[in-house]
Amino acid sequence: MLMTAALLTFAASCERPDPTPVTYPISVQLVADGANLAVAGINVTLSDASGAVSYEVKTDENGSASFEVPAGNYTASATYKTAEDGKRFAYNGTNSSIIVAEGSTAFKIDLNKAVSQQIIIKEVYNGGCPKNDASGNFFDDMYIVLYNNSDLEADASDIVFSICLPYNGNGSNKFLVDDKLLYEEAGWLPAASAIWWFNSSVTIPAYSQIVIAVFGAIDHTQTVTASVDLSNPDYYWMSNTEISTVFKNAKYTVAESIPTAHYMGGYPTSAGNAWVLSNASPALYIGKMDRAAAEALAKDADNYDRTLLTSAKFPQTNVVDAVEIWSQANVSKGIYRFPASINTGYIALTNGLGHTIYRNVDKEATEALEENNGKLVYGYAGGTLDAATNVGSTDPSGIDAEASIAAGAHIIYSDTNDSSKDFHERTVASIKK
Repeated sequence: MLMTAALLTFAASCERPDPTPVTYPISVQLVADGANLAVAGINVTLSDASGAVSYEVKTDENGSASFEVPAGNYTASATYKTAEDGKRFAYNGTNSSIIVAEGSTAFKIDLNKAVSQQIIIKEVYNGGCPKNDASGNFFDDMYIVLYNNSDLEADASDIVFSICLPYNGNGSNKFLVDDKLLYEEAGWLPAASAIWWFNSSVTIPAYSQIVIAVFGAIDHTQTVTASVDLSNPDYYWMSNTEISTVFKNAKYTVAESIPTAHYMGGYPTSAGNAWVLSNASPALYIGKMDRAAAEALAKDADNYDRTLLTSAKFPQTNVVDAVEIWSQANVSKGIYRFPASINTGYIALTNGLGHTIYRNVDKEATEALEENNGKLVYGYAGGTLDAATNVGSTDPSGIDAEASIAAGAHIIYSDTNDSSKDFHERTVASIKK
């Protein structure tokens, strides 16, 4: 018996390990909008049913990823992000019904297309600030911030700027007939006072911004302490250089530090000696249109409307982003100037105090970025909401965007096309830190 046991033990110790499992070649094809997404370099992940083992392969030029894996049940997933015509697209898809066995070789992932804007209006400083001698308010220091709300570099070269009529949200609006804007179904927006464009190639890195000085690209704090310094050589300027015979207001000034390549161009579409960006309640929008087309549109006399002052007709399909600002003092008299397809809601501004209109953080999307772990700063207190009176607004995310950016975080801002949800009134201009 002892000898038998010893032989059994010896036999067991000499057993060979299991042979390498049989593998099968399979392909996973990415499909979007009913057709193969023929893009190379997209990561496709294949995970087994337990989630313990996963494989990652990049697609070839046909949008197909090839694997060789053991038999079993798998889930395949892929995400593809891109930017087209100023808009950010994310294609996401999962196929949890992949059964690998002999004879099963071809599978697909149907990707769903989600659209959001890549370039957005992050901040508008138009309400002015108190003068040093308390004799009134200073309004020549307006600026606009554009932000790349994505992890891909953005081409802003073809971004143009304009405003709707009336210039103030509480102004008389002849476009409104039977509670409907005359241009809503006509497919255009008033491009009032001027259309502005970049004269050079402009790129915005991922999760980054550019600042555009509206009138004075100078250090305004030298004369008005509460104002802002717009002389940074990285900033752009809505220059009157090309239209100085019309826009000849003295507030158009520029510091030597601003490179001429950062001088923007523009063309007046309404009467006046400067762009009429309201210091109380403008309806600002940006569009996607190359300079030649924008200039041709602005100069085309047959493309003008005169229902309320004079304005060019800007195609709604070219609009990238918009913000409807109403005066806090005249909210009850405010009238929407954008069709609902462009923007809904409004954000109120108290002017003359150095406040700005600042975009809210998309809390869920920002927190989902793995690179933000430990870098997000909470307890934001930069808004104007008064708990006692419920007047003012703040960022409901509670994330201090500027402090988080300083800590190395990447911020994704809210983009719902509803100004009441996307923006709040901020007490201090972000460039003042």
